[in-house]
Amino acid sequence: MANPTTDPRAVTEYKIPATSLRTGDFLNTSPGGEEDWQQVLSVHTLEDPGSDPDAAALVTEIGDRYVVVRLTDVAPVDSPVYFDAGVALAYGSDDAADSPVTEVITEPDAVRTFLYTRYELVTVRA
Repeated sequence: MANPTTDPRAVTEYKIPATSLRTGDFLNTSPGGEEDWQQVLSVHTLEDPGSDPDAAALVTEIGDRYVVVRLTDVAPVDSPVYFDAGVALAYGSDDAADSPVTEVITEPDAVRTFLYTRYELVTVRA
């Protein structure tokens, strides 16, 4: 087993103010619970509303108390996958029918928008 202190794939988690988030950061949207890591697509503050018109309008409306963060929305496929006649299928849960994987994965351009207080500490990966 690789030593986590010397393994270049090892990551460190730390908390930073929401105002310090940057595009490309990996953010845990559910710290303390089931982990849900998403990549930051953009950060919008009153000082820097950004180029997304919807996020910029929201920042203007809510003022300087909040940070608007746009994130990827890539949900896990929480069931095993198998192939049947060349089609990838995900096992159904709770007696549901098995579904093609292409029907249970998120859209490639799915985005979540979160509001954090400007004083809130968020969990990111190094």
